[in-house]
Amino acid sequence: MMWPIFWSDDTQFTNRPTPGIRRVTPPDGGHLAGQVAAVTVAAGAVGDPQGYGETVASQLYPDVLPYGVGTQATYGFAVRNGRTLADNAPEFMLSLVTGTAVPSGLTPAVASHVRASNFPYVMPA
Repeated sequence: MMWPIFWSDDTQFTNRPTPGIRRVTPPDGGHLAGQVAAVTVAAGAVGDPQGYGETVASQLYPDVLPYGVGTQATYGFAVRNGRTLADNAPEFMLSLVTGTAVPSGLTPAVASHVRASNFPYVMPA
């Protein structure tokens, strides 16, 4: 969801984020922080839009999803610890960027018929 939200006009994929493992905001993090701040100002969703934008940018960079081995995976607004196949990633990302819930109405049951319960999680043709 990073490309459609933050670089929707970059159809040539020239605005590539700087990769890295350190938990610092890369040069492109300012772009993300500014975009998030602008959205939250328009929505009136948070008290400190710039601070919230910087927090979101620091959570999204590096683009690595943390997971504590042996714990339950959850991918939500308040807690991110891995991700299950049924988690609604677009709903989460839109909620994170806007600073408020953006419910889509999609539940894990919607696509359960196309998701296998065992690895590699691909249904036979």
